[in-house]
Amino acid sequence: MHPGESNFLARRAESLRRAGDLAGGERPFALVTVVRTEPATSARVGDRAVVHPDGTIEGWVGGGCIGPTARREALSSLEEGEPRLVRITPDTVAAQPGVRMSRMTCASEGTADLYIEPILPRPSLIIAGDSPVTATLAAIAPPLGFRLMRVDDLAELTAEAVPYPRDTWMVVASFGGFDEDAVEAGVRLGLPYVGLVASGRRAERVLDELRQRGLKDGELSVVRSPAGLPVGAGGQEGISLSIMAEVFSLRAKLKPPPADERDAEAADPLCGMPIEISTARHTSEYGGETYYFCCPGCKQSFEKVPEKYATNTVSTKW
Repeated sequence: MHPGESNFLARRAESLRRAGDLAGGERPFALVTVVRTEPATSARVGDRAVVHPDGTIEGWVGGGCIGPTARREALSSLEEGEPRLVRITPDTVAAQPGVRMSRMTCASEGTADLYIEPILPRPSLIIAGDSPVTATLAAIAPPLGFRLMRVDDLAELTAEAVPYPRDTWMVVASFGGFDEDAVEAGVRLGLPYVGLVASGRRAERVLDELRQRGLKDGELSVVRSPAGLPVGAGGQEGISLSIMAEVFSLRAKLKPPPADERDAEAADPLCGMPIEISTARHTSEYGGETYYFCCPGCKQSFEKVPEKYATNTVSTKW
């Protein structure tokens, strides 16, 4: 076996091991696999990479235009929770059903097809408080597919302990023990739902206290009290059932963040490649404007004759 082939197989195996570790640890990530190539490209069929929610890439699926495109598409896939097939090609061809087309603007002018699969953890249910209702919730949530997190010490509620807040749901039933602190912790973590099991009067006192602590009504909109949908059943079983029904109803309505909350992009004025502004490594100032580049080569070419490219609005759309 050629040494290069051995390195390729080892690299591919390491990506799979890393993906297995992350999946076992209930951490969200996207697995990117090269499934097809046309010369010339540095990617090979079978190359894989793990893309984390912060944009960090572990592994290899190609350099130049392929790596940044894989990163951008992987993050979008994580937001939407759906897999996708992406073709990066210099050829102007008709779009194909089920294939997302992306322009290859690098000099190599090869083609690479990437299969991107978001690997998301199970939905999580945080239970704060000790009561018959929380005991029933703790019993029924795991069979419904939820990872359970029971909290007695609110210091445990950290961003590290809640790696995927978008699909983490919280129920507070401390009956006055630490309602305010628990609800505040859930809101500040960015959870989509904090159900408060309390009387109407008690719930208003909790919300008033949290407003005094600086939380806005928009932030407090995720707090639901009384918690649960009206299912016409009482007792701890009925309340628990109504809470899980509400969680399932809200989960079905989850949507990816609106476009204006995602990282803004700019086009490389030379090749037209889309560059994510927040993570751009190659930039240049000219005429009071900032320009973003995919590589040092494009930046150097721009800086030699900036007036030639400063108004360039190369389109990367098909």
